[in-house]
Amino acid sequence: MKKQRAVSKALLLGLCLLLIGGLAYAQSPTGNIFGTIVDSDGQPLPGVTVTLTGVGAEKTQITDAQGQFRFLGLDPGSYSVLAELEGFGGIQYPDIEVRVSRNTTVPLTLTPAVTEVVTVTSESPLLDERKLQQGTTVSQVELEKIPTARDPWAILNQTPGVLVDRINVGGNESGQQAAFRAQAVASDENDFMVDGVQITDMRAIGASSTYYDFDQFAEMQFTTGGTDVTKNTAGVGVNLVTKRGSNEFRGSARFYGTKADGYFGGGLDQADVNVDQSDLPSSSLCEGCNTQYLPENDPGDVSAARIYQGAEIREVEDLGFEAGGAVVRDRLWLWGSWGQNDIQQNAASGTADDTILENQSLKLNAQLTDSNSAVGSWNNGDKQKFGRGASISRPDETTWNQRGPTAVYRAEDTHVFSNNLFVTGTWSHLDAGFQLAARGGVGPDAPESWIDEDGIWHDSYLSGAASNPSDEYKLDGSYFFNTGNANHELKIGGRFREFESSSAFRWPGRDVFTDSSDGETTFFVAHRGIAPPVTLEYFSLWAQDTVTFGRFTVNLGLRFDDQSGVNEAALIPANPAVPNVLPAIDFPGFSEEFDWTTIHPRVGFTYALGENRDTLVRASFAQFAEALSVGNVNRTNPAGDAYAYFELPFENAPYTGATDILNDPSSLFFAFPNGFDPANPTSLADPDVNDPGLDPSVTNELVFNVEHALLPEFVIGFTGTYRLVEDILETRDFIRDTVTGEVRTATVEDYVADGTFTGFVPGGITGGPASNVNVPLFALDPRFELTGGQLLLNGSREREYLGGAVTFTKRLANRWMLRGYINYGDAEWQIDDEYLFNNDPNANAITALYDGGEVDGDVFVERSAGSGKGERFLQSSWSYNLNGLYQVAPDRPWGFNLSAAVQGREGYAIPYAGSVTGSDGIARTIRAAEFSDDYRLDDVVTADVRVEKEFALTSAVNFTFGIDVFNVTNEGTELSRLRSITSGSRFFLNDNISPRIYRLGVRLGWK
Repeated sequence: MKKQRAVSKALLLGLCLLLIGGLAYAQSPTGNIFGTIVDSDGQPLPGVTVTLTGVGAEKTQITDAQGQFRFLGLDPGSYSVLAELEGFGGIQYPDIEVRVSRNTTVPLTLTPAVTEVVTVTSESPLLDERKLQQGTTVSQVELEKIPTARDPWAILNQTPGVLVDRINVGGNESGQQAAFRAQAVASDENDFMVDGVQITDMRAIGASSTYYDFDQFAEMQFTTGGTDVTKNTAGVGVNLVTKRGSNEFRGSARFYGTKADGYFGGGLDQADVNVDQSDLPSSSLCEGCNTQYLPENDPGDVSAARIYQGAEIREVEDLGFEAGGAVVRDRLWLWGSWGQNDIQQNAASGTADDTILENQSLKLNAQLTDSNSAVGSWNNGDKQKFGRGASISRPDETTWNQRGPTAVYRAEDTHVFSNNLFVTGTWSHLDAGFQLAARGGVGPDAPESWIDEDGIWHDSYLSGAASNPSDEYKLDGSYFFNTGNANHELKIGGRFREFESSSAFRWPGRDVFTDSSDGETTFFVAHRGIAPPVTLEYFSLWAQDTVTFGRFTVNLGLRFDDQSGVNEAALIPANPAVPNVLPAIDFPGFSEEFDWTTIHPRVGFTYALGENRDTLVRASFAQFAEALSVGNVNRTNPAGDAYAYFELPFENAPYTGATDILNDPSSLFFAFPNGFDPANPTSLADPDVNDPGLDPSVTNELVFNVEHALLPEFVIGFTGTYRLVEDILETRDFIRDTVTGEVRTATVEDYVADGTFTGFVPGGITGGPASNVNVPLFALDPRFELTGGQLLLNGSREREYLGGAVTFTKRLANRWMLRGYINYGDAEWQIDDEYLFNNDPNANAITALYDGGEVDGDVFVERSAGSGKGERFLQSSWSYNLNGLYQVAPDRPWGFNLSAAVQGREGYAIPYAGSVTGSDGIARTIRAAEFSDDYRLDDVVTADVRVEKEFALTSAVNFTFGIDVFNVTNEGTELSRLRSITSGSRFFLNDNISPRIYRLGVRLGWK
């Protein structure tokens, strides 16, 4: 069935595009050159022969009646344009820099009776009047010359408005993806592409399906909004563009290394951990050591102390090579790369967390005819991780060993039918998957997991594997035409992607664990962990007209999306500990699709000011629909993930897998269900329900932008952004009336007073008051019980963002380059009585605790679990980034390059909370402090510096030696802490910025 759906939608995609008659030029790994040629009186010159040379084969066009020419789909690099017309001589514009998704316009003037070729010496402009995206593009020069952790997630900090959950010092965090988000939207709206191929993991939605070799990229593009109809969501769009072969044989080999004990007799050492002792939970400080005392113990009691090791690097080595050249000059080019990143570090708990990333790439470019070109590529990334999840709450035996080889295959063909019609077709296949194996043991014979009163896991942990293959087909191109004095570029295109997901994750032993972490109640938790397979399909069509006339450029676009998913058949075994509560289910699959259909506009205009058009004023409006995830589809699957909670007498804790009472679960008190109906556990009608009118959330975006070119290669700008997110998905609990049997969603009227939650909240690091909290508690009226299900619907809450950013970009010229921004803005919740009436009245809530949306005016945050790095709550009112390079005496033998990068942001919030079990037997997490400036971590500021020297060994071979210093001032700023006020480990630091370290770098390049 699913193959028939895929074929039918692929055929529909092709039919729709052919009926339209012109195909569109979508978001891609390429850039464009536009130009107009006029005579000395300013009149357009048709019939001029324009020749483009540079990367790849030579290309030629003839200007049209308006004197226009255009070269589309150019790989990033440097190009030269030569214009010639009999009786006019010629003019050459060399060193035109082409960047990803950027349009470079080159105005040329031919003078009659000039016989020689005149060379234009000015820089090609950075300003782009046809620009559709908001965001940042980082060039290969910046990737190589600016000190970075050599990781795409670390480069995200260079994009205004993007918040990242960790600080990567010299590569210590490159073994695990960072969580990140854009203004007002969550990370599940992010989108990953390599060479224009979408590789977003729709199971862990918003994340990449693989990892990368940093040296395989020519450019990196990060977009956060704008009017481009090929951008599907409002999150951060990441497009990583790989290098390619050219007529010249080029390549490089590199080694970057950092060691805590140095490479040359201790000469390159790591600094000591520099954690502020006052941040540690202790009533008296231990001089010269990082000691955290359990709050209920005397700080003088050494047995009650836990040493806070702090995050540290042991060794990071990054080596590899890339090379490419012509197989047949001007016709066939080959490029390939290999890289390995060996990351050895200790988590803040002192537990080892090591990673090996290995990548291979091949790309074949072909100029099949003068009007047809093709690309075939293969990228393979393998991640091996040893100790994933290491943290204060997860000792070594509960961490994972991970393996996850993923391959990306791509085939693309571009045909130039005429100077006015360009068509590109792309097919790609993603072979993705991973496995996580707990180091304490896997399977029915492994020791069962348990959590003690301090929130520490023991013995083992959840393990399993997932498979997520996908296929994508795209057709896109551009058609150019004129109406009067207006020039049109009509972009029309579409794509079809099929994504499959299946996984099985089980707890060791009997697929159970025991939880005593709230300090009052112990739960025996049984699990049904094999997730049925899900197939998702994404079908999109878009059309956009870019109209230029005089000083105006107008973009008018429309995007259609059909997102659907199906739960496939599956046989799910019973939980072996409680087969009567979680029995086996034989699920035949759903014949009816989960389906979202949306149509959204993109509208914008640009006006060029000044005699030289060196100031641009823009305004735009765009709407973006939320992406459909695996979780959206399988939540209503009766065979899906489910947990059964049984309550144990706490006075007998701690419980482990060897405790006798756990060997007879039938004698336990059933507390509450999650994901199944205990009254009918074999039902094929899942207790979770989706509202029949469910729609994706929608982000409305208004952008105002001004850019001014101080020089052709130096642009400053201001961008103001307003976003309103509507139709946000939320859940409501189903309850059953034990008297009448009626099932409905709960409201505040179904709860009764249930005492008071008390606890102590420490003073915020930023100066908030320490205080005792008294929070009223509520429990379900005894007449009602949870069914284990929830209703998913479009709620009444909204998120509103207003912010601005000042940006500046200076391309490398006259010995220096610079890039930076300063961003300020916040997203706030708009919450009404409808939301408050239909939700648990406890100051709880998974929603309120994870995104802050409980009270009108709350700031919007996003919780990141940090994969062992502790919880982070992404929200900063301000952030900035500045990086640049200066070439010191480049004409002298002793000349060298000096570069630096500085980043800063407001410290993230600490929403203190506590765990409590109500009289209704339901375990809740209660919010004990607001998301406010009173309870926030220290502001984060780090600086990195590089000094490098280039040596020309021959005219074609060069050698570069450099030293990087990361975290120059050795900041040990806290990045996360345990926020549970009921845990025995409350207020413990969980992670800090890794100490200052030096990195040696050597690179051999040839051309």
